Amino acid sequence: MDPISGDKQARFIKAYDELADAIFRHCYFRVYDRERARDLVQDCFTKTWDYLCRGGEIGNIKAFLYRTATNLAIDAGRRRQADSLESLLEQGFDPTGSSGSAERLAETSRVVAMIDRLKPAFRDVLRYRFLEGLGPQEIAGLTGVSENAVSVRINRAVAALKKEFTLGKTRYGRAAE
Repeated sequence: MDPISGDKQARFIKAYDELADAIFRHCYFRVYDRERARDLVQDCFTKTWDYLCRGGEIGNIKAFLYRTATNLAIDAGRRRQADSLESLLEQGFDPTGSSGSAERLAETSRVVAMIDRLKPAFRDVLRYRFLEGLGPQEIAGLTGVSENAVSVRINRAVAALKKEFTLGKTRYGRAAE
């Protein structure tokens, strides 16, 4: 491999510092296994570094890293059956990193289960938007669809979740909000 320029190296290091945690969360919510997610993050940054060392050019490093991580997670999912997030929540896992009330944990579990039941296109844009904090333009770059289509998917997915959540509250004897 050829030596990498100082500019590319600095850009890569900055991207690692700023995005490693977000890429980890992204991978974790795809494979539901902390160790596997850590491995995927390492593979993601290693592949990106190798690409840069081979002379590759990256216009948007954030989108490149997310796309690489997504592809690695998809490959991992094909090789292994991932645990469901619901079973992890039952074991006490808190995706927010802070402990909360049992009621809040139950609500979080319900919402995550509802998200998992959505179509993959809806599920993915919700994760990118609300877990990763990406904007529609960045999501469009990751998914290969237009920014408008991303916005429509986000709105439709949120509406579907609201409807299901309200129906669920009514079904369980609580008043709809």
